[in-house]
Amino acid sequence: MIEKVVAGILIVNLLGFIFLWNRNQNLLYAIFAVSLLALFGFTVVKEFTAEWRGYQSTYIHMQLEKEKDPEVLKVIESTPIRIYQIWNAELGVTDRCITCHLAVDNPSFKDAPEPFRYHSAAREHEFAKVGCTICHQGQGRATETEHAHAREKDGTPIEHWDFPMWPLNMVQVSCPKCHIQLYEKDYNLKGAEMMTTARDVTLGKNDMGIECTVCHTIKGVGEVLAPDLTEYGDKTEHEFEQSHVMKYVQGKKNMYEWTYQHFIDPPKITPGDPAIHMEPTIMPVFGFTPEQSHALTAYMFSLRVNNTPVKYVYAPLPPKQKVAAARVSFIVDYEKQFANFDQLPPGQQLFIRANCWFCHSINGMGGKIGKDLTHVGQKMDKKALEALFATPGKIPRHQLGTKLSFTPEQTDEISAYLASLK
Repeated sequence: MIEKVVAGILIVNLLGFIFLWNRNQNLLYAIFAVSLLALFGFTVVKEFTAEWRGYQSTYIHMQLEKEKDPEVLKVIESTPIRIYQIWNAELGVTDRCITCHLAVDNPSFKDAPEPFRYHSAAREHEFAKVGCTICHQGQGRATETEHAHAREKDGTPIEHWDFPMWPLNMVQVSCPKCHIQLYEKDYNLKGAEMMTTARDVTLGKNDMGIECTVCHTIKGVGEVLAPDLTEYGDKTEHEFEQSHVMKYVQGKKNMYEWTYQHFIDPPKITPGDPAIHMEPTIMPVFGFTPEQSHALTAYMFSLRVNNTPVKYVYAPLPPKQKVAAARVSFIVDYEKQFANFDQLPPGQQLFIRANCWFCHSINGMGGKIGKDLTHVGQKMDKKALEALFATPGKIPRHQLGTKLSFTPEQTDEISAYLASLK
């Protein structure tokens, strides 16, 4: 709306210059002055009514409704409204996505609507280091939804934006950037099942039992009877349209639809055209299902030049390191409780949030450094536990492990929880 008003002001100034320059320059200068004031006003209004400001204000209010700790409430209330940015020169990432998506690493927002939802992959990915566009694409520097996603409200990519944000059913395209083993047989990765399905199909797990490399070259392996697919996903929409005939594609004529429909019925999409000296495809109809065709399309889009620095590429652990990693696997097991964090008693939430479980185990989950608290309620009642937390300095360090500083309310909550463990 503001953009249209600004455009109108500029048009009025242009018309005023054309018709008033030789007739009434005083009126023309007055129009210029008023226009400058209006433009300045609209700039201020646009800045203070920005979409991201509304999201941040809403997120702060949502946090205040969830939180009970008075000290944490003070911190939340003092949170400034500002633009947040992740910058990683090694990956070439400049992301302001978290300006709106502030709860990506907050498990208590796992059921919240977007853009306030906790990201299910937050435990496996360091978003603060690698950003968001490395997986999701989009325009990381933008601070408005439409520009950041590079898609219209109906999901259509905005014209001339080369790499719009992936739809959710295409995000796995980015997994091989760091997990290059996905292209290898028998390598499986949680969350990338669609990519492994497509890989297996290309390796011959299809009704015809034919490997794609019988005709195509992929990453230096295969024949040259058909186009080299090694950098298929690097093409922009414009580049793809210049090298492919789109008139046989039904519906939206774009790179995704051409690829998807080509897997469904190759002769229909590439029947040959003598007028432009295009030979008909030699690819047979494999009988791929819609699901397989979509997975293969995503796989094709993942075939790009990979410039990911070695330090970010995941490699299988050597045997000795696997053993060492297994020793701390209790962390993974314990964090499964985050799946229903909101439904846990306040005291148990505090037990998790304060990282007590790093040292103490309950029902076999947690650390082994401190005492097992599975049945602590049989030995100490709530009153005794409150006294324990109220005077941590009187307890030898080897018993308590570290100095605690709970508020009276927190002491009541965690004491009630531990006293219930019988």
